[in-house]
Amino acid sequence: MEFYSGFSKNYDKIFPLKENKLKLLDQTFSYLKNDKKQTKLLDVGCGTGSYAVALAGKGYQVIGIDLDSEMIALAKNKQAGLSQTEAEDRLDFFVLGMLELKDKFSQDTFDGIYIIGNVLVHLNKSEIKEFIHILRKLIKKEGKIVIQIVNYQRILDLELKGLPTIYSKDEKLRFERDYEYDPADNNIYFKTTLVEQEDNNILAKNKIKLYPLTKDELIDLLEAAAFEIENIYGSATGDSYQELESLPLILTAVK
Repeated sequence: MEFYSGFSKNYDKIFPLKENKLKLLDQTFSYLKNDKKQTKLLDVGCGTGSYAVALAGKGYQVIGIDLDSEMIALAKNKQAGLSQTEAEDRLDFFVLGMLELKDKFSQDTFDGIYIIGNVLVHLNKSEIKEFIHILRKLIKKEGKIVIQIVNYQRILDLELKGLPTIYSKDEKLRFERDYEYDPADNNIYFKTTLVEQEDNNILAKNKIKLYPLTKDELIDLLEAAAFEIENIYGSATGDSYQELESLPLILTAVK
């Protein structure tokens, strides 16, 4: 996706792997089979592959897909870094869009599927509905899905104009995130700027349309596709979801 290609080389500095999020994914999927090596996961919108690589290191079979070829190239570089280990053989990455999954994989392929990092809302409302039905097809009976998006109920109700600025760990970069809500078509225009702290040099500037999917709407779509809601969290540490306080919305469901 061109929106992210502009800062793909700095992606991991802005969005490093979060251990609490990795732990939540591992805890969600670890029960599925006695042997993790027999558990097949799908990472939708995998970016540079950090979570796929980490979960493969824990024993899972993981396939990661992303629409951005530069991101997938970086993910494959990480995979190559696992050379001579079993984890490398348990990983695969593809340049693929979310709605193309139905043509790539057969029914009941995966034990678990996760789509984190606010990836889902890059689809419009009708596409989200279609995608959830694709998940239903691809996941095995009693398989689990994990969805993490921004808590858009909070954004809409409080009329927030953006998300907190992210600073890289070395404090050399900042990632500014602004929102512009259009009530006419119920979409949010997400405007980002990647800036070098030292001289305020702009490295990348982008704008993309997002659909502000709320908790109740997401639950309705999942239940309509015959998923059973399991957990709703307001953080990756498992805090309870608070409509006007939680920054993310994290939901797990079972087929």
